Amino acid sequence: MVKVRGIGTEVQCRAILDSGSQVNFVTERLVKRLGISTKSSSISISGIGSRSTKIQHRVNVALQSRINNFTTRLEAAVLPQIISPQPSQEIKIDEWKIPENIMLADPSFNRPDKIDILLGAEFYNQLMAAGQIKLSDDLPILQNTVLGWIIAGKVGGNYISNAICGICTNNDINLDAAIARLWELEDVATLRKLHSVAEKQCEAHFAQHTLINENGRFMVRLPFHENPEALGESDGMAYNRFLALERRLAKSLQTKNQYVQFMEEYENLGHMMQVDIDSISKPRYFIPHHCIVRPESRTTKLRVVFDASAKSSTGMSLNDLMYTGPTVQSDLFTILLRFRLPRFVFTTDVEKIYRQMLIQPDERKFQLIIWRRNSSLPIKHYQLNTITYGTRSAPYLATKCLEKIAKENALHYSLGAQFLQDNFYVDDGIGGSDSLTTTMEIQQQLIHILKQRGLNLRKWCTNHSQLLQNVSREVQEVDVDFDNDINQTIKTLGLTWMPKMDRFCVKVCLGSCSLATKRSVSAELARLFDPLGILAPIVVMAKMFIQDLWQLKLTWDEALPADLNERWTTFRNDLQKLDNIQVSRHVFEGYIPAKIQIHVFSDASEKAYGATIYIRSELDEGRVQVRLLCAKSRVAPLKRQTIPRLELCASVLGAQLTTRVKIRP
Repeated sequence: MVKVRGIGTEVQCRAILDSGSQVNFVTERLVKRLGISTKSSSISISGIGSRSTKIQHRVNVALQSRINNFTTRLEAAVLPQIISPQPSQEIKIDEWKIPENIMLADPSFNRPDKIDILLGAEFYNQLMAAGQIKLSDDLPILQNTVLGWIIAGKVGGNYISNAICGICTNNDINLDAAIARLWELEDVATLRKLHSVAEKQCEAHFAQHTLINENGRFMVRLPFHENPEALGESDGMAYNRFLALERRLAKSLQTKNQYVQFMEEYENLGHMMQVDIDSISKPRYFIPHHCIVRPESRTTKLRVVFDASAKSSTGMSLNDLMYTGPTVQSDLFTILLRFRLPRFVFTTDVEKIYRQMLIQPDERKFQLIIWRRNSSLPIKHYQLNTITYGTRSAPYLATKCLEKIAKENALHYSLGAQFLQDNFYVDDGIGGSDSLTTTMEIQQQLIHILKQRGLNLRKWCTNHSQLLQNVSREVQEVDVDFDNDINQTIKTLGLTWMPKMDRFCVKVCLGSCSLATKRSVSAELARLFDPLGILAPIVVMAKMFIQDLWQLKLTWDEALPADLNERWTTFRNDLQKLDNIQVSRHVFEGYIPAKIQIHVFSDASEKAYGATIYIRSELDEGRVQVRLLCAKSRVAPLKRQTIPRLELCASVLGAQLTTRVKIRP
């Protein structure tokens, strides 16, 4: 039994501990009794047998022990019911020899009652305390916790009629984000967004607190908007997550070795260092970590990422206390448009960009981690010394440092500074000019101004061999053979580019064909990445299919109806044919036009509308060339619209797209 506080209300209810659950839960009944408001949520929770439940609401509540002063805050998903009343039937305990000098967390544990809270793995280790009593071989164990003594284990006799298992995981956050991105790529913003008050405060914080150390490297501070004192205990949570990580790594020797190699490099480069945890003052924060495996990457097959959104004992995380910061660089669509205009281009990447900017020493205590290379070794504590991947402010701090470099060098290295300002998307730079000499000068200036601040460029690739003459093979993206290998490809900002042919090509990577469900179909369609709209007629069909799918209100793992399944099978087979499509990267195909015109077309049907932009260029000797530059498409609203109204929407989309093309590049 625990106490839960609401708005002027305190409720005592029964809770259950589940070390296998990644999520905390409360019941709708408890929320109503507390009189608290909920926040909207959109996650899918799956348990044994991969059965899924959609969560629409979450709450943040204060939890208190009924026998001592222990208090914590937890964020929990709201469900109509967590599990059936527990235990499933009354248990006779007359002959149990429970010591009289202990305080039970729930004196009525043996009688069935409703469960209103499930506390997951996040809190499990924090709640455990020293002390364990074994009653007998065929009776449960008494375990001491900060909430009181709890009962856990098998009960002798024929008590079990229905077995309960409550392992829950959240599977669909990434899938929801990927589907959302499919729609967001079609947005056409024609006005530059003004900074909010919070973004202005973040900018002022950066300007006031950013330093350059004696080696020329940036030293930044974490942009807190709330006092870090709001952070509670996080070491227990991080320890529990780390033990779970070790169990997962033990199942794959290859992944474990890559993980160990990554962390050893992290330490050897000085990006993290071991600390005596007793010497680190509070408030402090431990960041759990896990890995992302990317077999297709040519440089980093495995990347360790850090979860700075993990809640401390107060219900607050490091990310909750920091500004996100404004967007500093141009958007992806604009940068890719610019990439289509110059005759000579190159692509490059800033090596380990986040880890080249140092966090000022007194704030590194908010970036603590738990690590050991082998489970037989004692646990060690480390602090991360640089901007950390997974913290809310990391993209802003890194890109803001690049912007600062560009402004510092605008006068003496104008070409390189302008390229850095206009043609970088986080750490990826793509662009060039119509002159080979100018492009080479941009390249050299860019290398120089970044190296001054400890930033190295790698993964070089280009459509002209002279741009690689002074670049060592070790830092080239691929070894491009300009004499023979015309089909060599690289990935740049999500697009597949053939540098020798100087063409974009379409690569369709679909998994094995299995049972078509809402989950499997959505996952495959979300992989369609087409920011320039080259595949707009196909992408809009995918969005129309998703729209139809959502209207059926199927569960994630429910098979598609026969008619939709047939449509999906046909569409999926047709997607394979896209592998034959190639589009020139340079919209003028190697020529320097004397005159350029923009031609815009828009149209609509009952189900969708769209707009395209073509570039008409006049070349030497009066030759004319017309090429597709970009396109955008939209599905029609569910509420039926007239064709004239949808055609007007298409015209507006065309006007917005034209404004974007004329202003941005």
